This record gives sequence, C-alpha cells and structure tokens, in this order.
Amino acid sequence: MAVKGIFTSDANIAGTRKGDFASAILQLFPTGNAPFFALSAGMESADATDPIVTWFEESHITGRQVVVTGGTSTAVQITIDDATSYAPGTVLLIEETGEYIYVASIATNTMSVERGFANTTAATINSNYHVQRIGTTFEEGSNRPIGIANLGYPRFNFMQIFRNSWDVTRTAKRTQYYTGDIVAKNKSDCMLFHSEDIERSMWWGRRTLGVRNGRTYRTMDGILTQIVTNVTAATATTNYDQLTAFLRPIFEKNIKGKPNERIAFCGNGALTVINKIAKLNTTMYIEPGETEFGLKVFKWISPYGDISLMTHPLMVESPLWTNNLYILHPGAVRMRYLDRTHTDAYDKDGTRAGVDGDYGVMTTECTVEYKLEKTGGQLLGLTAGA
Repeated sequence: MAVKGIFTSDANIAGTRKGDFASAILQLFPTGNAPFFALSAGMESADATDPIVTWFEESHITGRQVVVTGGTSTAVQITIDDATSYAPGTVLLIEETGEYIYVASIATNTMSVERGFANTTAATINSNYHVQRIGTTFEEGSNRPIGIANLGYPRFNFMQIFRNSWDVTRTAKRTQYYTGDIVAKNKSDCMLFHSEDIERSMWWGRRTLGVRNGRTYRTMDGILTQIVTNVTAATATTNYDQLTAFLRPIFEKNIKGKPNERIAFCGNGALTVINKIAKLNTTMYIEPGETEFGLKVFKWISPYGDISLMTHPLMVESPLWTNNLYILHPGAVRMRYLDRTHTDAYDKDGTRAGVDGDYGVMTTECTVEYKLEKTGGQLLGLTAGA
C-alpha cells in the first residue's frame, strides 16, 4: 500500500515501530534475473551538452533496387526507385530474368542502359522487378568515374528530468524501527523509485516537448519506441518456425565492429511459451533412478545466432508486458547524461524553513539512444500451444 503525503510522524510502513507487536518486515519484490536498472548499469554511457541529443547512422548500400518503370526487351531506359548509389559504368543484374545490363548514363532515377550485356538474353523488365549491382567496368584510359558517398541520416532524442524525494520528521527519526535507520530506509526507497522511473522510461517512454508552469519539460523516446522495423505480433499459437523466422532479419544486420549477439528481455509469460516450444520440439527420456525432470531454457540457439533470455522484474510483474519478447543488440544502447544522478539533501537533524524534519530530492537528467534499430526487434503477445 502506498501512503501519499510527507512529514508524518511515522512515514514508514505502518506497524514497524518497536513498541508494536511486529517482529519483522518482509518486502515483496517481483522476480527476474535482470534487476531494476540493470540494463543501464552495463551499457555504454556518455555526458551530453544539450537537452537534445543527435546521432548519425549509416545503412549499408545493398546495391539492390526495385524497378518503377521497365519496358520490353528493346527498351533502353529504366527507372528505378533510387539510383543514387549507381554511377555510369555499373553492371546490373535483373534478378527475375537473369539479364545483365550496363548503365551508360543516369538522369535522376532513370538510367540509359545497354541491354543483354555480357551475352545474356534481353527480356521484358516489368515494374516491381529488381536490379542487383554486380560491379563496375571501365575502358582503358578512362576518365575518373563519379564518386558516390554514403551519407548518414540524423536521429535524435530529448533529455528527461527525473526527480524523487524522501523525507522524515524529527519525531520519526527518534522512534526505533525494526527496519533500522528510518532515514536510510526512506533514502533507499527513494533510490529504488528513482531507478524504476528511469528504467520504465528507458523502455516504454515516448518523446514529447511542452510547457508546464511556464517552463519547458521533455520526455524521451524509450528503446522500444525507437525499434520500429522488426516489430511482429505473434500468431494465435507461437511455434518454433515463427520464432526462427522472426530472428532471421534481426541477425541479418549487425553493427560494424561489434559481435553479432543479442539479448532478449521478457517476462515469465514469454519464458513459459519458449520453454513449451522447446518441450514440443524435444524428445525426453526418463531412466530408472532419475530424480529430476523438466526444462529450463534461458538461451535460444537459432540458425542465424544465439539469444540470451533475461527475465526483467518490470515485465514479470506486469500482465501487459509479460508475454512480450524484446530483443536488443547490447552494442546499440547508449545512455546519455546532461545531469548525472545527484542528491540535494538536508539531513542535519534540525528544522529548516520552518519544517520540523529532514528531507532530500534525487535528480537525474538523461536520455537513451538505440543506434541502428534494425539490429533489435519486438515479438509481441507470445502464446503457448498444446
């Protein structure tokens, strides 16, 4: 039970004074092998100099584009979706027909081409066909070709100010409690609430900017709001094939210079489904003398890469999130601080500004970046079959 209000004589849990009959205080916490604020404890962090942080990302140029306007086997002009990565002298393959073409010149996204290049057979090129870059070829003594640059695109997030306070009256300080020092207890609870607030926003926050009481406030985009490409709703019964198909595009992209590894955060609901899938696709044998039985799967080995499963207390506790699987690349997450966590406290056992008690406030101004969001994913609403 949460008790709202400050500066009461007994600001702790009701019934914890030593004069009462209680002999111990038991605190209830959700389980999970990833503790509160664990994600940020091990991630990359850096200071910032502005309440808006910006970073640039580059996607790999695959060389594959879709045809917008094609033509018959004699057509010498083809329009594609984006020709910026091609230059005159490029050899392309029409995937659907096997024809090679040579790019002679380019005007915006329309290419003038030589058909049936390298003794291949020219065929009709329909819209929605695909061209695939094969390479370039130039004659002896040719001029310098046109340079192609891969320009990054900017992404940004807002800093968010988090504040939580603790307080205790002088009367409460002089009362003995089974929980020990009441000031230390209240500070500990305040730190827990503070870290939980940051953790929740890091996961599920949404970016906004506004004015309240004549002053600016900001909220951040959480990690899951930043992951938009690989987001899938699980089918009525999640099975092995669906889980494997979901993981494939996530492992097809990696951060240059980083190991191609992933961590999946989930609740007990999703963990139950994954273990049930493992049971349905496994043969188990019992021999005389066995004293243990069951499965405990915390690592999913796919043909494309391995996933380490971590149950998160916030997801274990909430029925809204317990059946979701959130997959992150550990090298993609970075915490940015404009003002690292600090405490402004008055705890000198006296009165201040007419208040008969001690109090303090914890403040953090920070945000989170998920860089190269195609390396992460969300599989939502896992459900177990028979």
